[in-house]
Amino acid sequence: MSKWFTGMQRRISTFLLFTLITAAILGGGNAAQAASLNQSTVYYDSDGVLYKVSGDGSNTTEVLLDFQGVDLVAAGSHLFYTSTETSTTLLRVPNDGSRDTAETFATDVLRYDTDNGFIYYMDAKGSIYRASGDGEPTSVKKIADKADTDFPLLAVIKGRVYYNALVNGNTWIVSKATNGSGTVQRIAEGAVESTYFMNSAKNKLQLMVNTNPYETYYSTNAVVMYTVNYSTGKASAVNPKAKLDVNAVYSGGWSSSFYVYNKGISLDSSKDYNYATGKAFALTTSGKTFQLHSKSIREVSALGTDKAVIIDADKKAYAKTVSGSKVTKTTNLNLTNVNYVGDQLTNGTATLAYISGDNGLYAVSSTLKVTKLVGDEWDTFHFRDDVPGIFYINAKDLYRLYHIQANGSGNKVLSEVFLDDILLVTPN
Repeated sequence: MSKWFTGMQRRISTFLLFTLITAAILGGGNAAQAASLNQSTVYYDSDGVLYKVSGDGSNTTEVLLDFQGVDLVAAGSHLFYTSTETSTTLLRVPNDGSRDTAETFATDVLRYDTDNGFIYYMDAKGSIYRASGDGEPTSVKKIADKADTDFPLLAVIKGRVYYNALVNGNTWIVSKATNGSGTVQRIAEGAVESTYFMNSAKNKLQLMVNTNPYETYYSTNAVVMYTVNYSTGKASAVNPKAKLDVNAVYSGGWSSSFYVYNKGISLDSSKDYNYATGKAFALTTSGKTFQLHSKSIREVSALGTDKAVIIDADKKAYAKTVSGSKVTKTTNLNLTNVNYVGDQLTNGTATLAYISGDNGLYAVSSTLKVTKLVGDEWDTFHFRDDVPGIFYINAKDLYRLYHIQANGSGNKVLSEVFLDDILLVTPN
């Protein structure tokens, strides 16, 4: 885990562990309907060649022969990416293999996102632009300005663009309509420092706002939860008089209707989170707090409408059933040496949780049935909301691409070549 500051640590990466990449959950528009495998597409890299294949293993296509890139996204019939994590040049290539080289779409780009066939990006001057994914680079339209480039954030969710902006010299989290119309809607003074701290819930967007983002040494009580109306962008503070400790929040994560934070957590000598200290508490969107677990948690995800799956300080997995702002049942999932959990949504509900660890990959159903999907042969895996099952690289079969259903059936090889990485899964 990266050390961002000398005295306090902030967890900025979203669902990223080792080479693990999971689905983005902050999507715009209406909730997608569940896709069949042949309606989904997997993009992967093999020795500098970008490939795509349908989720059922059909229609393999060489998209680009000379490929080097990260953070691949899709808009229209094109793919967008940067060559490295530090590059600010946004590249574009058709997804059908019809172009020999990628073209430069924009430069000085700090953040980008896609939604409903459009590409959005923020440049180093703090301007935000939008264009059709299939349009010419000259067709971009500026939709906002005065973004705070000290805390660059860009998320397009249900018709609005959310970003940190400068308002009278101070940092605010704000939003604006995706077409650039209307005024900027101010949400709160402070910064949302990553999309990790945004939760696209069914009825309202939920945010964890650091009201004192320039304090980088001391972990102060500075984090306030906000709920935001999707249609208007108007927000309400959940805990304005009981702000949470920054490290407590940044070492935790979202469940469906509450945020889990590690009260009393400390840093070790390497400035990493010392999960041996602290206890896990939850803050609900109604402003109530309760103890979720007797130890700190490393990971958390939603499951169903009333459960949270956690990985605790000892790298053990549990499910917590929550009702009336309290834990009504704790279920030991009997998994040890695990280090990641993420939920998969189907039509907006977390129907499954996937857990990875030293001994394999596991699926947990809403009834808390645990299924071991693969053993220690997995290398990297990727799943996407509304696409059934999980895709993974099989290290014991020449690092080829595989797919398996969440019930453990249908384990199938999808590539003839080895994979360097799974880059993107899209529900067509």
